[in-house]
Amino acid sequence: MLHLFFKVKGFTLIEIMVVMIIISVILTFMTLSIGDGGLAQKLKQEAQRFASLLTMASQEAIMQSKEMGVSFEIDGYHFYVLQEQQWQASQDEIFRPRRLPPGIESELYLEGESIVLNNMEKNAPQLLLLSSGELTPFKVIFKYESEGLHYQLIGTATGKMSLQQYESF
Repeated sequence: MLHLFFKVKGFTLIEIMVVMIIISVILTFMTLSIGDGGLAQKLKQEAQRFASLLTMASQEAIMQSKEMGVSFEIDGYHFYVLQEQQWQASQDEIFRPRRLPPGIESELYLEGESIVLNNMEKNAPQLLLLSSGELTPFKVIFKYESEGLHYQLIGTATGKMSLQQYESF
């Protein structure tokens, strides 16, 4: 009878479980918002940046009726414009030479063939963007030296491009 007069203070199992679920949801969102912010995010940003720049360069070539090109190195790329039958480095700030962040490398395939980078003649682009809207069929792979995550941008002769993510095992 004595226990009827005293209220037991404490938490029920249900209350403790609800609090644990709320804490785990908050921690999950915090982790996702912070993300790894590192290598994977930088790799994705670089691949998207290149895809956007290539699309803009292709549109510029069509609108200005000029031939443009891109020269690749393992750790960067340069845009060129054909002027008086000579390839000149683009003077446009948007199409300035770009360096990839440390650790990110690129591979180039033209018409299905692997191209050895950094052994090419300077001022000679490997990828052509023609004023007709056509371009050299290509595949550019952006990857980390030590990671299995890759992004590849594939372009067809008709000017269509697609960016894809994949992991190698």
